[in-house]
Amino acid sequence: MVPIRGFANSVVAPALEFQHEGYVLGTAAQMFSIAGPVIVYGTAASVIYGLIIYIFNLY
Repeated sequence: MVPIRGFANSVVAPALEFQHEGYVLGTAAQMFSIAGPVIVYGTAASVIYGLIIYIFNLY
């Protein structure tokens, strides 16, 4: 599990690093460069896990 502080740091660090490129192309575009895959894979894993639990609870 990733602590909340670590997750917030992974979102904010790239945003601050690319802030000089502007708000849209710098801050907003780079904000989820590190945390984005964590969100995507975490959501996908939870959906797959939920489907497996659902299938095994039917029988």
